[in-house]
Amino acid sequence: MIKAARQPPWDRSDHFVRTSKTEALAAAEDLDSDQRRGTFIDPNDSRTSLAEWASQWRKTHLVAASTQAKYDHYLDQHILPAFGRLALDQIRRSAVKQWAIGLRARYSLASVRGIVTLMSLLLTAAVEERMIAINPIQGLRMAEPRTHHQPDVDLRQTAKRPIPTSDQVLAIADRIHLLGGRPAQVMVITAAFTGMRWGEITGLSKTNCHLDQGYLRVDPDNGSLHEVGARLWLGPPKTDAAARRIDLPPFLIVLLREVIDSHDHPQVFITPDGHWHRRSNFARRLWRPACDGDPSRKWPFILPGAVFHGLRHHHKTMLDELGIEDALKYERMGHRMPGIAGVYSHVTDPMRQKLGDRLEQRWTTLTVRRAQSS
Repeated sequence: MIKAARQPPWDRSDHFVRTSKTEALAAAEDLDSDQRRGTFIDPNDSRTSLAEWASQWRKTHLVAASTQAKYDHYLDQHILPAFGRLALDQIRRSAVKQWAIGLRARYSLASVRGIVTLMSLLLTAAVEERMIAINPIQGLRMAEPRTHHQPDVDLRQTAKRPIPTSDQVLAIADRIHLLGGRPAQVMVITAAFTGMRWGEITGLSKTNCHLDQGYLRVDPDNGSLHEVGARLWLGPPKTDAAARRIDLPPFLIVLLREVIDSHDHPQVFITPDGHWHRRSNFARRLWRPACDGDPSRKWPFILPGAVFHGLRHHHKTMLDELGIEDALKYERMGHRMPGIAGVYSHVTDPMRQKLGDRLEQRWTTLTVRRAQSS
């Protein structure tokens, strides 16, 4: 009888075989459990590149045309050049955070936040499709950079987005008149006394100016000028409620008629060379020197850091000060009135008349006070 060779004590090959079989069985059981629970992630899906996934995602993520244009710009100009070749499971939070910090050196905080938010949206959609287990940048936020207090500047002027007073609006508008002409001055005054958004006022068509009837109309189809990257186009305003009637005080009717009669362009407010306004150009050439001051012209600051959107905040504050009814305030600002009040509150002609009278009175008070101080 031939005896089996005795396994030397240092030979553990059979142990390894048994161990690997045990591990394989455990892995198979885990895989089966994941499949039953619906948590199984196919490695082939995880290896899909971000560019491939973005291409699929764009086809099914339906948004407004302006939002789609913004998403396309963020993807094509920023996200895909940086991460498009990486597989979904290769994207690391630390790498995205470092990349976002680099973007912050070149772009505004709001733009960088928008870019990072879109990338997170894309990865969350991949999680929902079970292509990756987690979104590695979930909750990633770009913090506001810390600033040092300037003791010689009023606290109102160091706010994140300082809101101009009515007197400051007129002072800013006067400087913009010197820098960009009378139409640009009237555009600032119109924004401050109507609460129109940037896109609504730069996209305002002459055909939507019903001056004989005393109001403007924000058209639901092409009432706003949209801008993404180098592209400009007319399209719908921000929301359905933004398509609205905006009543005008008498002084503003006079100013708007003056601008409308001064050129043949379909839009009311255009550049001196007859083109649509671009937000960045207007800010750099007109708005920033007017608000922040200009040493070459010996202009001190009026309201450093203020943005054009602050005129909309100014208008809402002015409506509160003038005691305008909520129903008319919501309509004028292009917002939908929430709750049951939105069902039972309605705008009446006496409300509109009171608004026009009080805005006219505010304008008269401002201009008289300004004339007396000059």
